[in-house]
Amino acid sequence: MLYNVEKLQGKAMLKLYSYGKINLFLDIKGRLQNGYHLIQSVMQSVDICDEIVLNSINENKIIIECSDVSIPVNEKNTCYKAALLLKQAFCINSGIHIYINKRIPAEAGLAGGSGNAAAVIKGLNVIWELNLSEKEMCGFGLQIGADIPFCIMGGTYLAEGIGEELTRLNDFEWNDILIIKPEFSMSTSFVYNNLSPDCYNSYSKSNILNYIASCDYEKAALSVSNTLEKVVEKYHPEIIGIKELMLDNGAVSSIMTGSGSAVFAFFKDNTCLNNAYRTASKIYPNTFKTKTIKEGVKFID
Repeated sequence: MLYNVEKLQGKAMLKLYSYGKINLFLDIKGRLQNGYHLIQSVMQSVDICDEIVLNSINENKIIIECSDVSIPVNEKNTCYKAALLLKQAFCINSGIHIYINKRIPAEAGLAGGSGNAAAVIKGLNVIWELNLSEKEMCGFGLQIGADIPFCIMGGTYLAEGIGEELTRLNDFEWNDILIIKPEFSMSTSFVYNNLSPDCYNSYSKSNILNYIASCDYEKAALSVSNTLEKVVEKYHPEIIGIKELMLDNGAVSSIMTGSGSAVFAFFKDNTCLNNAYRTASKIYPNTFKTKTIKEGVKFID
């Protein structure tokens, strides 16, 4: 357990980190009649994070504030959706003020919004003394977004179905990762809607799963793949250039994460990482050094 429930229970204010994720593997297996796509993906938490501050208020309202003025702070915000869902499910008559200090870029494939909602669910479970199990919290999260159950759990998981079928894997550990978010962003719905069926089942997940199971991290890093790159590269060939920049500067491998537009790369050591960071950050201001972690949400003392 990552926190002491008895210590936190009944607190009027909580601070949490919501961590981002990368997709080590992502393939599409088919499409349901309701429009959702069936996926197979290896999801991995990384230590780039947003800070979520929850404060109880007497007014029966949900108030959102965010450091990034481009993020909606109304009912479209995933934090608002999460708070409203729990509020209605448990007939909560008090209110909550949610402040989001954004560090994870939006529409990047890094699960920033999903991670924020996961933090709100875990935080309100404590503040409102709901006593929800992790499985129950994931059930509420799934009603808002397919990535939220993973963000609640965190670590290294195989995600199947629409992303809600999670299988815990051995921890994938890598300390020297670079993420580049180009100026353009990608809508998840746009990417999936423009993915043609002939792109389904492009890759086999077996190799990367075997390498993770045997803790052969370098071979796992060399086995990364993402079907959705084909869509984004068609509209934004810059993705290809970013991957080439990473590889030319010593990356072991480099792919886009999720539906984009962020691209990540694995480096052998901190020296290679720092050299690549210096080169990339001159071109792309949103360049981040990160590493893998074993949790999706962390309570801050």
